[in-house]
Amino acid sequence: MIRTRTLAVLLALVATGAITAQAGAVPGVAPQQQEGPTGQTADFTIESLTAPESAAPGSNVTVVAVVSNDGPQATQPVEFRVGGAVVDRQWVTLDAGESAAVRFSADTDGLDAGTYTHGVFTPSDGVTAELVLSESFTIEEFDAPETAEAGETVTVDVELENPNDFNTTQEVSFWLAGSPVATEDVTIEDEDTEDVTFNVSTEGVPLGTYTHGVFTRDDGQFAQITVVEPGPTTASVSMADQESDGTTVTIDELVVPSDGYVTIHDESLLDGNVVGSVIGVSEYLEAGTYENVTVELYDVPGAEFDETELTADQTLVAMPHNETTGDETYDFVSSNGTDDGPFLADGQAVTDSAAVTVPGAADNETADTDTVDNETVDNETVDNETVDNETADTDTVDNGSADNATDAGPPTASATLADQTTDGTSVTVTNVSVSEGGYVTIHDASLLDGNVVGSVIGVSEYLEPGEYDEVTVTLFDVPGAEFDETELTENQTLIAMPHRENTGNETYDFVTSGGSDDPPYLTQGGPVVDGGNVTVASA
Repeated sequence: MIRTRTLAVLLALVATGAITAQAGAVPGVAPQQQEGPTGQTADFTIESLTAPESAAPGSNVTVVAVVSNDGPQATQPVEFRVGGAVVDRQWVTLDAGESAAVRFSADTDGLDAGTYTHGVFTPSDGVTAELVLSESFTIEEFDAPETAEAGETVTVDVELENPNDFNTTQEVSFWLAGSPVATEDVTIEDEDTEDVTFNVSTEGVPLGTYTHGVFTRDDGQFAQITVVEPGPTTASVSMADQESDGTTVTIDELVVPSDGYVTIHDESLLDGNVVGSVIGVSEYLEAGTYENVTVELYDVPGAEFDETELTADQTLVAMPHNETTGDETYDFVSSNGTDDGPFLADGQAVTDSAAVTVPGAADNETADTDTVDNETVDNETVDNETVDNETADTDTVDNGSADNATDAGPPTASATLADQTTDGTSVTVTNVSVSEGGYVTIHDASLLDGNVVGSVIGVSEYLEPGEYDEVTVTLFDVPGAEFDETELTENQTLIAMPHRENTGNETYDFVTSGGSDDPPYLTQGGPVVDGGNVTVASA
């Protein structure tokens, strides 16, 4: 037997997880109307029904119906039925045109878990809804950050379990600072689990520590989160001229806006040896500002060295790198420049250089070099601007008699890659000039993310010194490279880059050597490049 009782106040259950159903006539309800003093018949109608969608078996369920009188003043019964049976009845008196909220309550003790139809009825009208009696979803795991920068989007991951032996839907909400900020209806199969993610912005939330939590109908978990000032948004590095014992160098000031590292490159970077020039890397660094960071030399994951310390004075280049794989291990060298690329500022890799002297070195003549400019790499594919994501933008190193430059000046090159349509297997470089011979290569847009070696998707035949027009470059056929595709399948920006032949074998070795051989031609310290928009005819 279902016990019934009328509640004097609306329970919180009605305020959260409630539904509103519009009134409509229900067949089979016999009129029991009372006539007014003029002989007119009163007509009580149900305007709305507010009730919980789900509840636990044995709990008390409260519903609220708004009843209106469209006739003269009268008193009529208003009934609450569950599963067809009357569980609560009230006599309501309304003046003509008057409305009133009628509250009902019923104890579900004795009802099995499942779905039940309930409703509120007058003698001439009624509204029904469904109530699911089920055990509440439980929270098995709750993963949320302890801090967030002001304005940052907070991601909260929750694992929910449905303890019922039937599929059901329940409401799950995320609360921050005492208010619900995200709500989701979650459906979980019987006795199964479901992962739910809430993404909530802290935009406009004052700095401070807040309690937040995730709630199901009857379960919940709390945590605390501290909203802090935003950290730096761009990387910077400062490396002063210094004396080294040959095994370490010191970075004076360093800012990494997200977790990463600071690397040390030798002078071969200036010849285009982007990956092979890395001779040192710091420990894993969390986002922040640092001073006096010591970097150990000749201990780089993925690199092999013939030496164990510096033996000559030279210019070294510091370059902050981003942790992109999440493994807290510097993977730039082992991935051939694909992972953990450099931080960029205005589309350029951030760098600084310094003259490093080694006491007792056989040759203490330090190379005369201008400081490498932090505007290192221009990722915009505009005419002949530097696009190498790892190559330091530096003035030409003046090595005096050690400089191999001839009276004719340094090697020069140019390339123009016009916007064009392709069948996906080749592109045409409008014109190329190479003063010392070499090749013209085609890079995809991953070059702009630091993938210097792996971005090469095409290379021309060997070109003798001179100028060339309409050079066709076959794609996805590069010595030393492996590709999953054989042709372009979508429109994109490609980048042309002339390379020198420096091994004498007239074979393009840049990829197979990891960037050590056949480097790009340079202009103002950066490689010569030009970009064009390539449209695939079949795309």
